[in-house]
Amino acid sequence: MLSSKKKMKSELTIGKVLKPRGLKGELKIEIYSSDSARFSRLKKLKIDGIEYAVERISPEGAVGYVTLQSIDTVEKAELLRNKLITSNRNDLPKLPDGKYYIVDMIGLDIVVAGEVIGEVCDVLQYGSADVYVVKNGQESLSFPAIGNLIKQVDLENGKMVLDDMIFPRVVVYN
Repeated sequence: MLSSKKKMKSELTIGKVLKPRGLKGELKIEIYSSDSARFSRLKKLKIDGIEYAVERISPEGAVGYVTLQSIDTVEKAELLRNKLITSNRNDLPKLPDGKYYIVDMIGLDIVVAGEVIGEVCDVLQYGSADVYVVKNGQESLSFPAIGNLIKQVDLENGKMVLDDMIFPRVVVYN
């Protein structure tokens, strides 16, 4: 059954603190984004629910280095090791058309030929294309986000509509 309205989270997990770097509290972080440059524009972020002002951030692919205003010793930085980094959706740069946060895709109903065939339960990120994992009761299936397969993503109404001619050729039943 189609979701009447999918509630989008206001706080998004955008990374994880890996470890301190140096003696002045700089943090090495793992970046949960296919475009790490988005991080370079952040002015604030949260770690363990506490908001920090960002002094400097330098993304380098899947990792990056960040200096936070009140974290100025290796001891303070060490307390943040392995903590998740979150940000308010409104503080993040707007995504380009056709790009979505994974958290927003989880829970979408998948519609093929007018019928709901299941709900997105996971998105696997591979270099060539993301793969959507869909659950329908005890059964699951997956399909790649390729070409013209995805006809519509409607976050407001909680659904993704797929091309019914392409879908049977790319679906994998698990």
